[in-house]
Amino acid sequence: MPALLEVRDLRVEYHRASGPVVVLNGVGLTLQPGESLGVVGESGAGKSVLARTILGLLQPPWRIVGGSIIFQGQDLLQRSERELARIRGREIALTTPEPRKHLNPVRTIGDSLADVVQAHSRVSRREAYARAVALLTAVGIPDPGLRLKSYPHELSGGMCQRVIIAMGLAHSPKLLLADEPTAGLDVTISRQILDLMHELVNGFSSSLLLVSRDLGVVAHYCQRVAVMYAGQIVEVADVPTFFAKATHPYSRRLLRAAAAARDERRGVSAAMGERAIGGDTECAYVPRCPLAVEACRQQRPALEPLRDGHRVRCIRAAEIASGAVEV
Repeated sequence: MPALLEVRDLRVEYHRASGPVVVLNGVGLTLQPGESLGVVGESGAGKSVLARTILGLLQPPWRIVGGSIIFQGQDLLQRSERELARIRGREIALTTPEPRKHLNPVRTIGDSLADVVQAHSRVSRREAYARAVALLTAVGIPDPGLRLKSYPHELSGGMCQRVIIAMGLAHSPKLLLADEPTAGLDVTISRQILDLMHELVNGFSSSLLLVSRDLGVVAHYCQRVAVMYAGQIVEVADVPTFFAKATHPYSRRLLRAAAAARDERRGVSAAMGERAIGGDTECAYVPRCPLAVEACRQQRPALEPLRDGHRVRCIRAAEIASGAVEV
């Protein structure tokens, strides 16, 4: 089956007075129709930039300097802004963290939702409002007719996030990019939001690319996981394989940190060391890696297959996987 989305060797820079900063350095990933992929990594790894690049939302001083983004057989990087505008919201949708920042504070929820509906559907304002009521009902907001008249500041953070999800799914997109959809919400509300989003995405037979720093969320809601570090994908595997046999030293550090967060009696082992954006001449993880050898400083490793569907960007992956060396 052809992939719904295929990102190939994507390179993005942020240009500033002192020179360009590499933010995405050869990112590649695929997403099948109906599949859910979790993209994990620490802040600054490039996860959110990846999501916004896919949707064509980057503006100067950001610059795409290489690669391709193939969606349904077409390279989005070759599409005009007018063509991308027809795709955004209808074929590919984005949900964002901190929803109040992305809802117009001087427009009611009803007006904002009706605008989204009419952006890709030739319906009257009355019909758009009827659709808005149905969307608020679908995302579990009580008294949806009343909430249409509310402004964002009159809703809780969880309710605002539900509105953002309603906007994202208004046109049953084939791909939903969910960027930290529960950031800033408490645990109970987060679980409700994620359950709702998972149910709706499955109901629409949409694919999901979930950006998150929470490995537990990815384990529960995704089929595959891609680990990002310093603007690169360093490991890709299905969820059971990743949590049982993660191989890249950075992936193993992430899993240990997640375990330490669940158990306050344990500490995160060893200082993580400095973070760096990798160039083309060495492994980006060298400054932090306890297993780095001279060869790691002389070449940038490729994302190589380790076993079926499991790929790792590390020249010592086979040794780590076999247990010949310990991370």
